[in-house]
Amino acid sequence: MTVHLKLIIYIFMAINLNLKIILKTSIITFLIVKDSIASTISGYEIKSLIEKWLEKQGEEANVNILESLKYPYCDPNNILINDISGNSKLIKVNCVGNNPWQFIVRNKVNKQKPEIKNKQLSNFYALKNFKEKGSIIKEKDLVIIKRKNSHKNVFISDKSEIVGKKLKKNLNSNQLLKRSNLQKDWLIKKNSLVTIINNKSFVTIKEDGLAMNDANYMDMIKVKNVKSGKIIVGYAKNEKKVILNTKQY
Repeated sequence: MTVHLKLIIYIFMAINLNLKIILKTSIITFLIVKDSIASTISGYEIKSLIEKWLEKQGEEANVNILESLKYPYCDPNNILINDISGNSKLIKVNCVGNNPWQFIVRNKVNKQKPEIKNKQLSNFYALKNFKEKGSIIKEKDLVIIKRKNSHKNVFISDKSEIVGKKLKKNLNSNQLLKRSNLQKDWLIKKNSLVTIINNKSFVTIKEDGLAMNDANYMDMIKVKNVKSGKIIVGYAKNEKKVILNTKQY
């Protein structure tokens, strides 16, 4: 074999070896890149999944996710999407795969409330002018203001519940009156003199007492025995009588 032929064979073997090395390196690099890509899922892909889900629900989609952001890879079949707000404004995305993760995203849509037509209005009472705490309300002090019927449980629509009552606090003009704004007509008022009645077997003991708090009919009331100074608990029977137990009623 001539020297030239040996040289040609050597060069060919060297080129072949380099090609194999380059080919192996390329395959390894490709596998690494492929594995790197498969290990994440982009914000763009997740956004698309959410938009498709909302479309199936018949809802408008306006989701803002950074599309270039990468999340640990999750098979789309393992991604659960839920509406946690009840109005499609807060969407929860949950990956239940090998690399579990979850987050909540806003769906910025404007949902207009349906208009309620033919709202019925009622008359409610308010003060014509400013009045101070403790003022007695007269009929001439009142004005009528119309509001929705749904306010009936809050504001007063019966004038008889207001006229002659005292204010518990200062009130401004045109401020609708509530029952909590008015002082109650107590059956027994604090510091009133009352008779304490205590029935024992066939004996009825009556003593003078001083009411320690306000009370309405059969409300519990503290009474101070004027003679002994002892404070006892009874029940308001009428404007002047306090009984010591309900069995006497």
